[in-house]
Amino acid sequence: MPEVLYVPVLKGRQGELAALGSIQPLTRKVTLPLLEVVPGSIEESERPSQLRAAINRTVKRLHAWAGNRLLLDAGFLPPEAAPGDEFGAVGNSVLAAVDCGVEATPVVHLDDDPQVYRDAATLHADMHHGVAIRLGTEDLDEDSEDIETALTELLGILSTERRDIDLILDLGAVNGDLSVRAGARLVADALRGLTAMDEWRNVIITVGAFPSDLSAFEPWTLGEAPRYDATLYDHLRQRRRLPRIPTFGDYAVTHPALIAGTPYRASPQLRYCVADRWLVLKGRRNDPRANEQFYEVCERIASHPDFVGAALGNADARIANPRSSGPGNAATWRELSTTHHLDFVVRRITTLDEP
Repeated sequence: MPEVLYVPVLKGRQGELAALGSIQPLTRKVTLPLLEVVPGSIEESERPSQLRAAINRTVKRLHAWAGNRLLLDAGFLPPEAAPGDEFGAVGNSVLAAVDCGVEATPVVHLDDDPQVYRDAATLHADMHHGVAIRLGTEDLDEDSEDIETALTELLGILSTERRDIDLILDLGAVNGDLSVRAGARLVADALRGLTAMDEWRNVIITVGAFPSDLSAFEPWTLGEAPRYDATLYDHLRQRRRLPRIPTFGDYAVTHPALIAGTPYRASPQLRYCVADRWLVLKGRRNDPRANEQFYEVCERIASHPDFVGAALGNADARIANPRSSGPGNAATWRELSTTHHLDFVVRRITTLDEP
């Protein structure tokens, strides 16, 4: 099994999923995506009978990831099994992904419904893909002894051992130097306080820093958003006496929270990752050029001194020559931003040993 160097957390929407088919071969080789199945409606988020719609919409786009492993989190969906069904959201999501040729590992949390644990235990017993345990900030804020007890009990419920478990330390959103220092301290304390850290299959830290939306950025004014997630990881690695350095994970160009409400029509935009920040540029929603504004967005980014160059991968090649294809739509713009982000972060990790 290839070494995991990077774990991007992706919402199961068209743009992010399309990016998995566009990244470079090296990126694919060392990346373990954590895919969140997201509901498309209130009914899908509240009714077990509607969860098939959300699962099918997500998983049907996973063929591009066939032959590779990913972590699959169905925590946004109702966990209960529909009448007559053995599995709930977790089990059905994993089975649908496996049908697409993907080695899917179910993700569980410490406060999950018993159905989630039944699904994960059954899947591991049948397919031996292991399980991922995702701890949030509230979990990590507990005493180490309490975390250790909870993990030990959960391993018993799942009938698994540490070597079959990907342990995820998820800090969610960070924004600012104070949250960077607090988050690094929280993870460091957990790493030092828990026992046998070297026995887990993978230990992963996930943290997101991209804004929840682009409302703070003016049209046609190049904005910047600091990569506090990468900064936090650097702070963590500088701490002493860590028994294990976690694998880096982020939320790419999406905010960690699932944003509710009616979707609005996005203006042409790019969220372009560079070493310590994102470059953000968007057009206007009411511009008569409509989506063709995207050509100018790309040209402005491609002329920036921090533009990496077309050789990085498919996304940067299109940004460098945007008029070779159509302007696309919101899913296209998210796909290009995400593809560039994944390729760029992996290049930094593999060449500079930092995200």
